[in-house]
Amino acid sequence: MFDQALCTPDKAGRPPLLLAMLALQTETAPFRPAQQERKTAPAADPPLYTNLGSLHLQVSTASAKAQAYFDQGLRLTFAFNHAEAARAFRAAQRQDPNCAMCYWGEALVLGPNINAPMFPEAVAPAAAAAAKAASLAARATPAEQALIRAVAMRYQSPAPADRAPLDAAYAAGMTDAARAFPNHDTIQVLFAEALMDLSPWDYWEAGGARGKGRTPELVDALERVLERNPTHPGAVHYYIHAVEASSHPDKALPYARGLARQIPGAGHIVHMPSHIYYRVGLYKEALQSNLDAIAIDEKYFARADSDAVYKGAYYPHNIHFAMVSALMGGDGPSALAAAAKLDQSIPAEALPSFGMLQPVKAAPYFSHVQFSSPAQLIALPAPDPQHVLVRAMWHYARAVGYARKGAHAESQKEIDTLAAIGRTADFSSITSWGVPAPDIVRTAHAVASGRLAEARGDLPAAIKAYETGVSVQDSMPYTEPPYWYYPVRQSLGAALLRAGRLDDAETAFRTSFARTPSNGWALRGLMEVYRQRGDQAALAAAQKRFDATWLGRRSGPELSRL
Repeated sequence: MFDQALCTPDKAGRPPLLLAMLALQTETAPFRPAQQERKTAPAADPPLYTNLGSLHLQVSTASAKAQAYFDQGLRLTFAFNHAEAARAFRAAQRQDPNCAMCYWGEALVLGPNINAPMFPEAVAPAAAAAAKAASLAARATPAEQALIRAVAMRYQSPAPADRAPLDAAYAAGMTDAARAFPNHDTIQVLFAEALMDLSPWDYWEAGGARGKGRTPELVDALERVLERNPTHPGAVHYYIHAVEASSHPDKALPYARGLARQIPGAGHIVHMPSHIYYRVGLYKEALQSNLDAIAIDEKYFARADSDAVYKGAYYPHNIHFAMVSALMGGDGPSALAAAAKLDQSIPAEALPSFGMLQPVKAAPYFSHVQFSSPAQLIALPAPDPQHVLVRAMWHYARAVGYARKGAHAESQKEIDTLAAIGRTADFSSITSWGVPAPDIVRTAHAVASGRLAEARGDLPAAIKAYETGVSVQDSMPYTEPPYWYYPVRQSLGAALLRAGRLDDAETAFRTSFARTPSNGWALRGLMEVYRQRGDQAALAAAQKRFDATWLGRRSGPELSRL
């Protein structure tokens, strides 16, 4: 989820959204502002699912059923359904109590990952499973023994206050395993994951051209696996995460296109290609991936007692991603439907304790600004003032609504309120999670000011406001979905176009593609530039690109909506 895509790291470097949404289970009534424990796995064996693909790793067991459950656990591990994977590994243990790798698998999935920390209630069972695997390691192959040695370095019970040294020890153990078995796909993929766990969601320098720390090493390991096994679901999954924030996310596109077929019954795997589709401008494909993932997960929930992490985090992430994909593609009905579903998935009671959820709770306003009428924007119900970022985005939506209606004084009042929130609000409960709340408010203020200035016919003021918005947006950290829902440069380009500055408008529209390739909103602006110039060849080329990416009316958006 919100695998980024998710979210910006918290102080410990982990995406806060996935941690916080543990508290969002609807069965938790009344809401308790504390981390919700994962449910104890049922003792009964889970079904052997027939829709999780064919990934197989032969392990040391004479039991065909233990092997089948082990493979199911491994597939679900790579699909980030860790609780369901643990159920499968435990079922494998019951089929063959002497299967060392069946205990190794349980130990592996109870640990931290790029989207979640080590849960306190998992420490003792993880350490016990690792110890049991070690006690049976004499029966295992050398490759299995290497994996078992590494996972044994990952845990101590009781857990230390700072588990960073344990993560480093595990990465060192997996480094040794990877060097000893360079052609073992599972070892190489888990080696890459171990390195990713050292700095979750923080793999690239600003701009994405240069990898941080051991990023080049982990990327190389995954690429070597993909060269010989381009459909390995774990390798593809981690590779998408490894390169999505880089300057070349398109490197993962050939692998992303086939990922859903590898584990078709796992919603998160079906969702994952959208991280690349969105980054390269394939918004239709990104939307469909998430709609498919939502449907698959809802079918799974009807059959299984999913844990809080998967149901409360990965599933809503698909909804959020569907919304922004539809928004960028110009599909208003889908964006608004997803916005309503997303709003319902996050109870307001969660926001005081989990401030990082505020930008997600506020995101539906962005769909309304793009696709709802002025009357609908103005009529949106007011959120609680204590939810300062959500409240600010409500004022933003109203400011735009009043500007479009021609009610300039009312729009200015909303903009002034936005400015006051930016000056006086306490954002610490949000910024402590790494969310740039003040910058989000500053961007909203700039865009709303630009909209009102355009409505008043003051194009110089509008251009200045949008330039401010561009500057603030450029300073925000990478996350998927992004904190601000569209490239403000397209609004700047539209204002420059109205001012007759065609060259500057073209530059603004083209530069916006760096954030959102094949952005139909910006392409609509480029088409108008070429139309006014009389450049029929360029207009035809832009029209072709527009037709390929735009999901809304063929006529495209009004320039005032850019």
